[in-house]
Amino acid sequence: MNIWLELALDTLRDPKETAQKIMGWNLDRSTLYMALFAVAAINVLLASAPVILATGEVDPELRAALPILGLLERPLIFFALVAGTLVVMIQALYWAGRAMGGQGSLGEMMALLIWLQAMRAMAQFIILALGLITPALSMLAALVLQIVALWLFLHFLSAALRFDSLFRAFGLLIAVAAGLVLGLMLILSLMGVSAGGLTHV
Repeated sequence: MNIWLELALDTLRDPKETAQKIMGWNLDRSTLYMALFAVAAINVLLASAPVILATGEVDPELRAALPILGLLERPLIFFALVAGTLVVMIQALYWAGRAMGGQGSLGEMMALLIWLQAMRAMAQFIILALGLITPALSMLAALVLQIVALWLFLHFLSAALRFDSLFRAFGLLIAVAAGLVLGLMLILSLMGVSAGGLTHV
């Protein structure tokens, strides 16, 4: 446990150097996919916990405003969506980055982004605990998390593709994110997410 906590602190202190250390592990593909599914499952659990534990279901009014919240009541579908999106995002970032002149391997990209997802899960757990004590502090921590997460993501993305500038990583992120959002909207529409929420068949 101390090793992982130390690695997390190193990530915050020097993300570029930590990225080089993680890429040096040379993890095989099967290990990477097992880690990916594990962090996806943990993130789904942490995302669903505040809503499901409080009422047992998503509030109908809240679901009407944000139809995607209906997925919180279907953890297996939510897990498949999160894990699938992560796999697609890694592939999209890697191949789009290569098209922009990036180097590196797909395995290195996977290792770095999986570690970021693991750190995100740790941060979500802390925010969830803070929410039980003081919701206002929890909301502030969530905002700080988004800013720090973006900063770390750009450093790791730049390291994975051997970019010489964070601006190139940011441009790649914007382009891929736009494509993923459009794709996600299409997938959700095919899954039955409509203005009225997640339909049941």
